[in-house]
Amino acid sequence: MSITPRGMSLQEAYRNYSEGKFLVNRKYQRKLVWTVDEKEYLIDSIINDLPIPLILLAQTDDGKLEIIDGLQRMNAIISFVENRFSIHGKYFDTKQSSRAKQSAEEGIFVPITDDTQLLDAKVCANFLDYQLAITIYPTDNEAEITDIFGRINSGGKQLSPQEKRQAGMLDVLSDTVRKVSSEIRGDSSKDILDLAEMPEISIDSNRENIGYGLIAEDIFWCKNGIIWKKQLRDSEDEEMILDIIASIVKDEPLAKSRELFNKIYNIENNEHKEFNSLLVKYGVDRIMHEIKVTFSLIEGVFEDQNTSIINVVNPKSRNPVKESFYSIFMSFFHLIVKEEKSPADSAEIVKALHGLQKKMTSTANYSVTPDREKNINLTTGLIQKYFVKKDPPVLRHGAGLALDFENSIRRAKIESNRYECKQGFYDLSNTRDLNENLYDEIIETICGIANIGPEEDGFLFIGVADKEADAKRIQVLDRIDYKTINQRHIVGIDRELELQKGSLDDYINRLLNKISKSNLSEPLKSQVLSQLDVIDYKGLTVLRLRVPRQKELSFVDKKSFVRENSNTIELDGPKLVAISKLFN
Repeated sequence: MSITPRGMSLQEAYRNYSEGKFLVNRKYQRKLVWTVDEKEYLIDSIINDLPIPLILLAQTDDGKLEIIDGLQRMNAIISFVENRFSIHGKYFDTKQSSRAKQSAEEGIFVPITDDTQLLDAKVCANFLDYQLAITIYPTDNEAEITDIFGRINSGGKQLSPQEKRQAGMLDVLSDTVRKVSSEIRGDSSKDILDLAEMPEISIDSNRENIGYGLIAEDIFWCKNGIIWKKQLRDSEDEEMILDIIASIVKDEPLAKSRELFNKIYNIENNEHKEFNSLLVKYGVDRIMHEIKVTFSLIEGVFEDQNTSIINVVNPKSRNPVKESFYSIFMSFFHLIVKEEKSPADSAEIVKALHGLQKKMTSTANYSVTPDREKNINLTTGLIQKYFVKKDPPVLRHGAGLALDFENSIRRAKIESNRYECKQGFYDLSNTRDLNENLYDEIIETICGIANIGPEEDGFLFIGVADKEADAKRIQVLDRIDYKTINQRHIVGIDRELELQKGSLDDYINRLLNKISKSNLSEPLKSQVLSQLDVIDYKGLTVLRLRVPRQKELSFVDKKSFVRENSNTIELDGPKLVAISKLFN
């Protein structure tokens, strides 16, 4: 196969970007990690007409371009055109690009209009004419693309050890590590994203303020002092998730080391085969759920006491508390998953863990299995009396679903067609009337979400307002303090139980009866009825209806619906035919 590099002007690159042609596959691509300084350095090279490294793309069957190598560079170029940062105090003049001007007019970004802050028009014109060295690989075979990425990056000096391990890997273990890590960080998303969506799931910091969607200091790992921002960007959180998964499936603490991690990720080694086999036997869905529930409850315990793990286990320290956290996690996991208990007294648990790090057995990197077992047993002994049996177990109910819930709310911003939020069934007028029509809207929305396509499930939340004005109105009317996640506002339904003068069961049964008696087609109706979860999110009760992916088009009576962004629309003849083809 002959592959010849060609030139692509930055003007053409921005046009492709604005038309949604650049794709990013998160199965092998890392997040956006460049600092503003690194972006400025690249732009300075382009303005000075210096060569920059080749960008490698793969062309898909529908004519789109998957970025194999060059993600950071491409994002830097697009960000500069869209005035996200300046070079030597000067911004790109968006008037020099009709596409950029159009994007600004559509509200995609806010342009700099002060002429004194803009680069000279000639500089901007030359910038747009700059030719990127592009190679387009004519395949959309995921295995081939991932192999190419792995070969390119296996010796890459800029990749961290864990990123090098993940490069080119498509096995069960590496995929599970990636997915669980994304859930914990809060950047969970579909596998294939538009390049424009990448900033939303990339990591910023309070100091840098690049404009990415996640703030490192707010992410579980950094907030609790387990690892710091640079380590997070270097994917050391994924190393910790690998350590946890391997320990769970092997049913003993891993004798961790960099060498062992390398072997686990090398398909030629027995360790790779062993841990992939153990994971499959244990169950991917099972382990993902158990780990996420355990994380949710650990976070809840420390948040209840308004403290962090580092401040409890090693006060006044500035060193990350990786191994202390490992012991805490494995102890919680044992009590929650194996003994099916729930934390009953956050204050006493936190008190018992005070100064834990100094009590632990210390060896080089805490990597010896017997010593790790001692540390886990020590931790369990300190906290186990503050855990109790509950029915139903927290593993399948309530607060244990908090992490899943947070990630769903975050995903709703970039996948708005698969997620719908309703504040409740009572309107926000002074008379607080029950909105009976909302039940019909919900049924049509369920149908619309199911008809997006057979790739993924969707969700509908009750007790979440998508408008801040509604949340503030509820705060006044019902005297509740709402919580905000990524511009969605958690208001709960507890307040509506008082309005209906009934129990939570009454509230749920009313909704389920409406769905049951509706003309929503099968098997969708039965599946939705069996997949309602009650989530306890920081003292606020939220209902979650899962809309399972379907194998065929769904209907409400003789009508069919689909979601377009956050709107539910009825399908007419041509659209009905087009949507039905998605299920063939």
